Amino acid sequence: MRIAVTVETNRAHGRALLEGIGNYALARPEWRLEAVAAGALPDAAASGRFDGFLVRVMDDRTEEALLRAGRPAVDTYGRRDVAAIPYIRLDDAAIARLAARCFAEHRHARCAYCGFPGLRFSEARGEAFRAAVEKAGGECAVYRGGERFREAAVREERMDAPPDAAPLRRWLRALRKPVAVFCCSDLRALHLLGLCADMGIAVPREVAVLGCDDDTTLCAFATPPLSSIDTDAVSLGREAARMLDAMLARGRGGNAASGRVGETRPEGRISFAAAPPSSVLHRPRRVVERATTDVYQVRTPWLSDALVHIRRHLGDGLNAEELCRHLGYSHTTVNKAFRAELGTSVKGEIQRQRLERACRLLLETDRTASSVAATCGYPSAQHFAHVFAARFGTTPDRWRRSPQSSSRLRFAGNGQTENGAFPLEHPVDAVERALDVFSGVEGADADEPGAAATESGARGRDHLRLAQELVEKRP
Repeated sequence: MRIAVTVETNRAHGRALLEGIGNYALARPEWRLEAVAAGALPDAAASGRFDGFLVRVMDDRTEEALLRAGRPAVDTYGRRDVAAIPYIRLDDAAIARLAARCFAEHRHARCAYCGFPGLRFSEARGEAFRAAVEKAGGECAVYRGGERFREAAVREERMDAPPDAAPLRRWLRALRKPVAVFCCSDLRALHLLGLCADMGIAVPREVAVLGCDDDTTLCAFATPPLSSIDTDAVSLGREAARMLDAMLARGRGGNAASGRVGETRPEGRISFAAAPPSSVLHRPRRVVERATTDVYQVRTPWLSDALVHIRRHLGDGLNAEELCRHLGYSHTTVNKAFRAELGTSVKGEIQRQRLERACRLLLETDRTASSVAATCGYPSAQHFAHVFAARFGTTPDRWRRSPQSSSRLRFAGNGQTENGAFPLEHPVDAVERALDVFSGVEGADADEPGAAATESGARGRDHLRLAQELVEKRP
């Protein structure tokens, strides 16, 4: 069974997609994956040589050729929200919310977005980021540029000066600073960092920068090293292959394809295995923080250094006394600044960050609770379990079961699942709301639960029950 694969390999995202597709194909020995250049895809579709397609549909010519071919296909780009060919693409709104949350945690009220004007994914991320920042009470400037980019620009990305360097430079100069800038991709962030260096703008003190894709080569090449969003593209590639496999397995006599379940195209030019599955959006994994976001917007200058030091040394068992010694101020002075600006004690902030990191590790990895405890700097697994139960009213292992029993996907297109039912909220969203209790408890030390911590634990239990219910009810 011959499967055509078209993915750009000049980007880490594309190479990760290929890795995921290849991983899935290992369990399908009858599959023969063949790389097809983007420009040759229409002819390849017309040749009738292929049984299925895993491709990036970036133009009408490619889409029309695939429709005429009448073979199962999955688009890993998704340039339209409702399309004739089912797609799996990154959830741009979820990516934007993750970026906004990162900047909010760093106390940035002034933000900006820098993308490639004219590209669907870039425009979608920019609009969602602006909305998320403004909903939280911040302000967000958006780069509109003087040039509209074509979809082919994704395949032609280059690390040297961008074609819109002049308007981008003017926009960067005009931004009110300090400011936190979210870029639509790591390459765009690299463009911005280059201009900051040329213009003498300090990163991250004046401009904090966050990219997307977590291209480790670009992130390490950047000066300073670039923070980025890990989109988990390997899993996206694996899921795309699974979608195609399901379509191939259903035989060749089904309804015509469309982005809406069960809808038949009047042209009748394509016959997928059956009505294709709903297109899906793939959730990002996490923010990988490096030097370009190592700053917190606080009134007391040394408080930003304190918060960065906490984040970097949580796993070392950092305590309040060691932090004060690092800063060179008395415990009274440091505690007073923390309470004035953060609404909590030094000890409370360390424990808050430690517990939040533990929750994220439970959610994103398969590590044991004991391993998570050690990584986050807890003196023992028993102590971690006590702190966790005080906040969430349950054990770490029980808490993690509900989010990990579901995938990172949510349905797109017309918003329906394969059986026609509208999907429930993704359990990860419920867990994220549970994490929000961290910012709602003022002045309570995490390992000394009082009335505020008790209330927080009750709220955490409510969110946990909701997450469990969502998992049980998912079709």
